[in-house]
Amino acid sequence: MFLVTFLTMPHPYQCLLYCAQPGRTDGGVLVAASGPYIHTFSAEDGTNLYTWPSDEVLKSCNEKGEDTDHGSETKEEVRSGREDHKRPRKRRRLSPPGEDSGSSAEIVVDGGSNANGQGAKVKQASHPPVTKLVGTSTGQYVVAVTGEDKCLRVFELLENGSLKPLSVRVMPKRPCAVVLTPDDSTTLCADKFGDIYSLPLLGQTYDTTTGSVDAETSTDNVANGASQQEPFVPAATSLTVHTKGNREALHQQQKTTNPKAEKKSLNFEHQLLLGHVSLLTDVVCVHIDRYYKNPRTYIISSDRDEHIRVSRGIPQAHMIEGYCLGHTEFVSKLCFMPDHSLFLLSGGGDDYLLLWEWLHGKMLQKIDLRGPVEAFKEKYDLKTASKKTFAMDEEANATESGAKVSIAVSNIRTRDDPTPGTPRTEIIVTCEGIPALFIFSLHSNAEVLFMGTIPLSGNIIDFVFLDNQGSILYSLDPIHEPFSTTKVVEEREQQMRPLVGEVLVEWRADPPEMIEGRYGMLVGSMDRCVRRQAFVEVEAKGKGRSMRELLYGLEGLRKRVGEEGEGGGEEKLFVDDCGEG
Repeated sequence: MFLVTFLTMPHPYQCLLYCAQPGRTDGGVLVAASGPYIHTFSAEDGTNLYTWPSDEVLKSCNEKGEDTDHGSETKEEVRSGREDHKRPRKRRRLSPPGEDSGSSAEIVVDGGSNANGQGAKVKQASHPPVTKLVGTSTGQYVVAVTGEDKCLRVFELLENGSLKPLSVRVMPKRPCAVVLTPDDSTTLCADKFGDIYSLPLLGQTYDTTTGSVDAETSTDNVANGASQQEPFVPAATSLTVHTKGNREALHQQQKTTNPKAEKKSLNFEHQLLLGHVSLLTDVVCVHIDRYYKNPRTYIISSDRDEHIRVSRGIPQAHMIEGYCLGHTEFVSKLCFMPDHSLFLLSGGGDDYLLLWEWLHGKMLQKIDLRGPVEAFKEKYDLKTASKKTFAMDEEANATESGAKVSIAVSNIRTRDDPTPGTPRTEIIVTCEGIPALFIFSLHSNAEVLFMGTIPLSGNIIDFVFLDNQGSILYSLDPIHEPFSTTKVVEEREQQMRPLVGEVLVEWRADPPEMIEGRYGMLVGSMDRCVRRQAFVEVEAKGKGRSMRELLYGLEGLRKRVGEEGEGGGEEKLFVDDCGEG
């Protein structure tokens, strides 16, 4: 029996996206994902414009036994249970029991109350958390990935800030990276099994049996195999089987009533572009029209085996142009320079970042990351040492404080310095479980320099540049302790920790001047929006476990003792080359 308690645990924003729509006078729209919810805010005054799905929709869907997208899970299973008079089909859970990742949780609907004066608890639909958010260059469309149900959802971002669902497509494997082509017409969806698919951004689903477009039930057909499967019929007959053993086996097969297993086909337009033998981690797409005599689109992908592969774009994605080899640990993030499309910055589980002239696989610079991280950790320990009044486990704390900080790059974002006459690109790097923003700068001489560190009050999850404010908006983890992805702080402290923050960087200063503690209307609105959502039901023993799986996962890519050594990468590279060539 599980001990269950109800906590007012705030769910952090795991994904942030800034959409600067042309023609808007309010500074654009900020799209933020918190668990299974997607919120939109005005980047100018912080007004909460829209929330998808709404609590009212979730409540009505649960009362009817439906999901938020045409009942893609529940409706079809209920229908199948009515048709099968022998035994109704069990409803499939997207998360193991007791997890608090946003699916199959209990929420409190604002305004509702029961006889005891407590909020009315409503069983939340099987709606998993959002893991990726990508927007078009014009800010008109938003692509969201919900990992557990493997769905790729496309929304239209309307002028009033609301999200209009356009399509829901279920991928064969759980997506781990999503990117749009430079012309915003095609979505590149990659999964950890190494495959990269191309899909039209506004593609429609269709009935695989007739080939016609079916907008109402296409999601049901994909997710649950709504088409009736024929019963299993043995290929052999009593006329073709003669031995006693084979006849007994045929008799057992004839008595079975299981449906014939059929391979499900995707009911939307798609194309398998390329594949990695190793676990894929990130993918980017760029179009080269300068500095090269033949303008062409390229797809660059990275994997766990330290490879960065350069492939041609559609329709020649099967052709490998080359590799960028230099990492000794997994590669987790790839990033292009805005005005230097021939430069690529990569980071992962190493102690450094690598700057590439990727078209020819040439390493330009090796940027130290261990030094800034260790220097910041020393300052952080000195600052917090006097504040520690007790320790739950002194031996464990001493071991952790003396241990080497593990580096896993979680995000790299760039923007051009807005200062006139300053030809440099600002680079912000974050690492998993480290409460800081690390600032680098790419100068005109193709050299990346470390500029400074912005300390934060908690582990950073995601961040975006707000062009209208000239600032950086970031989301924080209020649940885990800084410099740790496993230790959970007390519930009272979670309520006091900030969920989001904004920092104004004065880029003209050298080093850049960081104005910390800026608390604007947008920050306050985003904080209130999450805290009023609901109570979340969690398992007392495993509190924070599924939240950790949602927010952190890069350290799991690191190879342990006993796995493939240094030669493993070279051997896989040979197999990869042969498979693609």
